[in-house]
Amino acid sequence: MNQMEEYTSEETPPKAGAMINTLRAFGYNLQTAVADIIDNSISAKSENVWIRYEWNGEQSWVTITDDGNGMTKEELVEAMTPGSKDPKDDREEHDLGRFGLGLKTSSFSQCKSLTVITKKHDHNLVKRCWDLDYVNESGKWNLLDYLSDSVFEGELAQLKSGTTILWEKLDRLVGNSHVTNEAARSVFLEQFELVEQHLSLVFHRYIEKKKLTIWMNDQKLDPWDPFMKESSGGQLVARESLDNDQVKLKCYVLPHISKLSSEERLLAKTDQWYSLQGFYIYRNSRLLLYGDWLGLFQKNEHFKNARILIDISNKLDHDWKIDIKKATATPSLIVRKDLIRLGKMTRKAAGAVHRYRGNQLMLDDSIKSFSFQSVWKARKTRDDARHYYINSEHPLIKDLLDKETISSAEFKRILKLIGETTPVESIIQFHSEEPESHELRDNQPEPDHGTIELARLMYNSLKSTGLAKEAAIKQIFNIEPFNQYTQLIEYFD
Repeated sequence: MNQMEEYTSEETPPKAGAMINTLRAFGYNLQTAVADIIDNSISAKSENVWIRYEWNGEQSWVTITDDGNGMTKEELVEAMTPGSKDPKDDREEHDLGRFGLGLKTSSFSQCKSLTVITKKHDHNLVKRCWDLDYVNESGKWNLLDYLSDSVFEGELAQLKSGTTILWEKLDRLVGNSHVTNEAARSVFLEQFELVEQHLSLVFHRYIEKKKLTIWMNDQKLDPWDPFMKESSGGQLVARESLDNDQVKLKCYVLPHISKLSSEERLLAKTDQWYSLQGFYIYRNSRLLLYGDWLGLFQKNEHFKNARILIDISNKLDHDWKIDIKKATATPSLIVRKDLIRLGKMTRKAAGAVHRYRGNQLMLDDSIKSFSFQSVWKARKTRDDARHYYINSEHPLIKDLLDKETISSAEFKRILKLIGETTPVESIIQFHSEEPESHELRDNQPEPDHGTIELARLMYNSLKSTGLAKEAAIKQIFNIEPFNQYTQLIEYFD
């Protein structure tokens, strides 16, 4: 007998309304909520998941149907009971659940009416509903044998077994919007576009291996591989197993954007590469967390091509602090040092992609070990700011400078050369490595002698055409870089 049993005690069950509303506040968004439902479908050994949604103002709805094992009435009631499973219990290897809360918390985060319709092979169809308005009014944990419309049974009736999740009263997504509210309708549809992108990434390995097919309003989802394993130019730089083979890693460096076609760039989402760099944590092939350096490194433009795949089993949920939403994770102390080591190595390899492209060494005018002449040069000033300038020793530029006169065609060619060789990649790299070396110009910098003389020449030229003094000065200050130096007015006669 437990020694605590000798003390007086009282049972204090949570109030139904208060508790069930608390379950709405776990921080899901629509994408993570739908993904959590699909986790249950995978655990039920489904091969197909059909997601349907319909805009109808306050009467809008969402259904998620699978062809998995389905449930008996007893199993359904248990599944609808909050906290029905202990996270410490052993689970089958393919099981993506943990807390026994996912179905309820993910659904309640989006709607106030959750209905589950299910059918096990050779069993009758059964249904149960949580209506939060009713729970709040009654103050009781009353799980209803209720379905708002028998039409929602139709899809499941055609399957040997499976389950349909029905969301109604979508107060978080729709609120009390009228069916004619086009702005609300547009937001509703945009949210499901984000769901499509999220599911294509989170379950891409299931889809690639033909283990699962996901349909959204009859459109089949294609997988989106964040490591671009099928694209040319990418590389696998390391592969390791840690923590007694319970953690497996693959370190990837994506190809430079210049090696991708315009179609490949669109598919690879190159405009999002900065935010997508980092670790990608998978649990039983399901992507939990991505585009995050887990607090071990900072995101950096220079390393945006670096992505590291981490596979963990569901036995490590506690060690990695997997949360209810399966959207956050913290690496265990056992592997942290190795993650730092592999992260540094992968980031270095990713940085080499941009360093090569940027020709950084050839741009730096402090390096005299080679005779290569770039059009642009960079030097550090005494206060460690970086200054970029045109290299007057470049053969083409030097040739023009040595001439007494140059033609307009020659001048146009040199302007084109200067424009086409602007060292954008090197500037990005320098800024990534030493952001303090790139400071904004002062509001009132002092003009150098060359700028003053150039402004005087232009002023005199404008005056010679008969332009009034005020008009000439105004025109000059409409031209860069003179617009930065209001004190130039002192040098105009």
